[in-house]
Amino acid sequence: MERFADSPVGQLVPVEVPVGDEMVRQLAFVPSPLPDELTLSQATWSAAMNAAVELGQLAGITRSLQVEPRLLAGLTVRREALSTSALEGTYAPVVDVLASEASPLSPRTTAITEVLNFVHAADHGVRRLAELPVCVRLACELHAILVEGTPSEDYQKGQVRETQVAVGASVTVPPAERLRNARFVPPPPGRVLIDGLSQWERWSNTASMHPLMRVAVSHCQFETLHPFTDGNGRIGRLLAILQLIEAGILDTPVVNLSPYFEARRDQYIGLLEQVSATGAWDEWVAFFCDALASQAADGVRRIRELLDWRDSTLARLRDAGVRGTAHNVIDQLISQPMTTARAISDHHGVSASAANHALRRLLETGIVQEITGKPYARVYAATDVLALLHRPSS
Repeated sequence: MERFADSPVGQLVPVEVPVGDEMVRQLAFVPSPLPDELTLSQATWSAAMNAAVELGQLAGITRSLQVEPRLLAGLTVRREALSTSALEGTYAPVVDVLASEASPLSPRTTAITEVLNFVHAADHGVRRLAELPVCVRLACELHAILVEGTPSEDYQKGQVRETQVAVGASVTVPPAERLRNARFVPPPPGRVLIDGLSQWERWSNTASMHPLMRVAVSHCQFETLHPFTDGNGRIGRLLAILQLIEAGILDTPVVNLSPYFEARRDQYIGLLEQVSATGAWDEWVAFFCDALASQAADGVRRIRELLDWRDSTLARLRDAGVRGTAHNVIDQLISQPMTTARAISDHHGVSASAANHALRRLLETGIVQEITGKPYARVYAATDVLALLHRPSS
């Protein structure tokens, strides 16, 4: 923690943490309140302007299409869920995650639960923006959903932490050594943390700064405060996407930030910590805006490919003389590329017989494949959509 000793944007404070039978002494970093204004370089402003252009194109394409925006957002959120979880060391195969979501009879590991919890948290966050700004209360609600049914669920679920945490030490070493060897120790629990979060909330909703820069700075401060015992990165990245919606930059969560950060994990973490050590806001904000620009452009490409697939698939069905429910299922597969007869029946309000008939026609035309090989609890996948989900960002 010594490298944070001369920080211009915070201070080190001594903490004593009970670990087992001993009291561990360490230093924790407390960030200063965010300033009303930041002087940033022309290069950083250029990065923000470029991101604004790319996000504008992404928003424009989602607003102009004759497809429900939530369908386009569905696949994006699931991709974000997989990548944001991987950033925190939680890896779940995409096929297993989507199969588990499609069928309650599919196996569900802890990793799958964590990924699907993120999807539910994102849906909740978007709905709540009609009632709440991005704030501590919303962050706590998202945290409660994120850790539900996982090893991280404890008495602090959905609450600002009451215990000290540490970042970057190996989980294989004893807890006391983990704290002593931590790469970064966030603020101690109690009044210091509560006050820091209150200031973060006020600043995030009132700062007179370019909205993309404001989201970048807000994300950094949230991660530095580290308000929860677990899930801070996933919650922080979700809040950033919600802030873009709140600011009117996007209407739905159709941009993936986490794949960009996952591919540059060391740089992402290093720049966050560099802000705390040296006040290097320029480098961080420019990096964050580059992520927005790159992922917005990637989002436009993916949406166009999804819609090309939709149009060509509907044409194949028409040419094959397929009508009715099978056509309606195509839009559902854009959002959730795996499905079951039960899901189709529930989603479209048709009988089990009609749902199974639709699936037979989709199988016959090669649009979906059955992936379980079982005579019961079958799960069907739109393999072309899965391939698009799998493909790395450009």
